[in-house]
Amino acid sequence: MIPQIPQKYIAAERWSFGDTEAQADALAKLVIDGVKTATCANLDDEPEPEAGEVFVVVDGRNNPVCAVKLTEVKQVPFDLVTEQHAFEEGEGDRTLAYWRKEHQRFFEEYDLFSPNMPLLLMKFVLVETF
Repeated sequence: MIPQIPQKYIAAERWSFGDTEAQADALAKLVIDGVKTATCANLDDEPEPEAGEVFVVVDGRNNPVCAVKLTEVKQVPFDLVTEQHAFEEGEGDRTLAYWRKEHQRFFEEYDLFSPNMPLLLMKFVLVETF
């Protein structure tokens, strides 16, 4: 059975982490387990999210799994992302080396990567699971 989004989150933007169905499933589980408490995004033409905004996290099939609330948003160049942020993203072995390797691969796949590319680093808390 597909979880239903509570009415209060119907208008919230949906987020999927990663670039494959399996990765989206695994990263959504890390959010629910409290391991993944941060993410990043490249700058684009969309309005920047702000602390206090709530997003619905979806799995690899776009099924809603939980709601998260942003607690911090800041702009940082790729090459200045810290070990702490990498750890809070909760992926792989949680090291900065792993984070850099995987995120460089991800951004290169979309022809977006440069060592000093500006990123939005976002921290969040789990609000509710569905």
